[in-house]
Amino acid sequence: MQRPNQSVILWLVRSARCIIKSFPLWETWSAKGSRKKLDLSDLAKIEEAADHPVELFSSWYAEARRYKVQAANACCLATTSKNCRVSARNLLLRDFDNDGFVIVTDCRSKKIDDLENVPYAAMCYLWCYKNEQDHQIVKQVRVEGLMKRLERERFQHLYDREPLYCKIRSHLCDQGREVDWNEMKQRHDEILNSVRRNEIDLPMPDHFVGYKLYPTMMEFYFARDHLIGDRLLYRKNTSDDSWDRCRIAA
Repeated sequence: MQRPNQSVILWLVRSARCIIKSFPLWETWSAKGSRKKLDLSDLAKIEEAADHPVELFSSWYAEARRYKVQAANACCLATTSKNCRVSARNLLLRDFDNDGFVIVTDCRSKKIDDLENVPYAAMCYLWCYKNEQDHQIVKQVRVEGLMKRLERERFQHLYDREPLYCKIRSHLCDQGREVDWNEMKQRHDEILNSVRRNEIDLPMPDHFVGYKLYPTMMEFYFARDHLIGDRLLYRKNTSDDSWDRCRIAA
């Protein structure tokens, strides 16, 4: 077979380079369909601003549940130790009202040791979902404030409505302590079998406690698709328990 002339090869290479240069990456076939989206931009706006931030939280929380956001009541709780070391973990919101947000936990846990020494904490909720218009919605709520331990009668109902495995966990687990899995499994099965034989009814243990975060600051973030996020900041006025509100940049 006759080999192509070297001048022909050089001509083909130069021609290919010219073609490549004349079609930028964003003009290639694979990107044409998304170019319009890349060119879009606008500002999101939180329209349903309320005088009290918990009212807005309640509205957003209900919407997240309506769109079946997985674990809509999950939040990240950050605490600080007496040595100024910050810890964060995800847990579940159990109840809330205009005064604040309630969690339950083991009083022997690290977070409670933190709160007993530094009673200020922060919560963060994040909800991502698509609405009826197929818009990608992102909402975040940040809460900061004072955390206080509740009286037993104020969270007894939260324990009573726990599923069986959660009640067993409360009796079985010394939260955060090193364990032997096989020993814990054996003890779990003993408790479970005792419950099934109606020998015990797993009353709320003393180390099962409820804490409430009383907010002094709440911040709401909303974004959608190509829209630049909007944020509302609420700060509590301690002189009369009212809330001051302003819009801040995302």
